[in-house]
Amino acid sequence: MNKFIENVEISILKIVVDTLGQLSNGICLASKEGFTSGKMLDYIYKNEPTGKLGIGKLIDKIYLNHPGWQDVRTRKQNLVANLKEAVDLTLQAKGSARICDVASGPARYIIETLESYKDKAVTAELRDIDIRWLLEAKETAESRGINIEYKTANALEDNDFNFEKQPDIMVASGFYDWFDDKEIIKKSMSLIYNALPKNGYFVFSIQAGHVALSLTNKIFKDFNNHQLKMVTWDMDIINSILKEIGFSVILTRSDDKGHYPVLLAKKV
Repeated sequence: MNKFIENVEISILKIVVDTLGQLSNGICLASKEGFTSGKMLDYIYKNEPTGKLGIGKLIDKIYLNHPGWQDVRTRKQNLVANLKEAVDLTLQAKGSARICDVASGPARYIIETLESYKDKAVTAELRDIDIRWLLEAKETAESRGINIEYKTANALEDNDFNFEKQPDIMVASGFYDWFDDKEIIKKSMSLIYNALPKNGYFVFSIQAGHVALSLTNKIFKDFNNHQLKMVTWDMDIINSILKEIGFSVILTRSDDKGHYPVLLAKKV
């Protein structure tokens, strides 16, 4: 009976999302680009309700105020804080710092970080499998007087981990939310480890919890227009992978519920 009620609730929510919900610019964007596409996340980070008619803006406000999105915004703040920590440590050690995000999307957090170091020798290369997000990031960066380099690349492909300029800091935000295979995460982190110099830094997020994971997966689509399949990870497993590869975690920041830990690890 409970399963029946849950299925009814999901069916009703899907109808609402596909009809009235489309008046909300946020929900409409999630339907078009994917619930956790880079463009969707940028909209969540901006946190300014918009929509068609008065009711669309109201629905959008409710959508943006959902506890899950509040956690994601906290994740972004923690990501920037950890990234700045890595940049400061690198600048202290060698006087310059080079960042590479392996699956950047529009990379608002990278651009905001670079803004804080305009008078320092801090550069960034953005990589993503989708050229659209890289071009959007480039446009955003240029509008703020920031230069970035970019390259289309697969964050799980060995041949795409060649660098003309070796990064000091590697970033992966939200990337591991989609893989339920420990070996895939281990491969990704190994590629990143091998790309870094000794004492290089790795800044990344993990989804360790979610306010409504099952419901969200059943209602929304991903950036490939497939049914959403987000996963959560036990931090003990993640820490064991890091240790096995050779990373040492030096800092962890998270929201108050521990849903989105953001780690700063060092190659030792």
